[in-house]
Amino acid sequence: MRMWLSTLCVLTAHSSPVLAGSIHFAVAELPGREVHGDSYVISIDQHDGHRLRHARALVDWVVAGADPRSSPGPAIVVANVLAGADGLNRNVLAEGEPPWSWHTTQPIEFADFTIEILDGWPTFVEQDVHAWIANTNGAVGFWSYTVVEELATVPEPYSLVLLVGTGTILAMGTCRKPRH
Repeated sequence: MRMWLSTLCVLTAHSSPVLAGSIHFAVAELPGREVHGDSYVISIDQHDGHRLRHARALVDWVVAGADPRSSPGPAIVVANVLAGADGLNRNVLAEGEPPWSWHTTQPIEFADFTIEILDGWPTFVEQDVHAWIANTNGAVGFWSYTVVEELATVPEPYSLVLLVGTGTILAMGTCRKPRH
């Protein structure tokens, strides 16, 4: 029996190990001191009390005006990075919150300073992710960036698969629910 071509779009939610059991934060330049105007997202395991308290203290510090005399401690986020989008890391400051083609991994650390090669900004990493990883051994530690916001909701990644006929995949992509 011959099947006529039909089109079917399948929208399925999928979970990511990065999303499960984590609290998400935006990392950006301090308000009023923006040069690049971009940001990226980190995740901290919900059971990692020390790092969560510190990230939230940084958010409170930023909201209060980020006076260097009242710093809650190390403000630079140091994280390992991997190539590839994870459905979470994105530029939350840009219209439409476009995803980056790289992401951070847990655990993250906080530092007062890092070696110069780790300094940069998210858009710079995006320009050549593989070169960044090769040059830095896969780490970031941007000097002028810190945790600025706890993200109350995070877009859930969805896979969109276009099936034709007996299941031939013509196109695949990722969709997101908008952040509210």
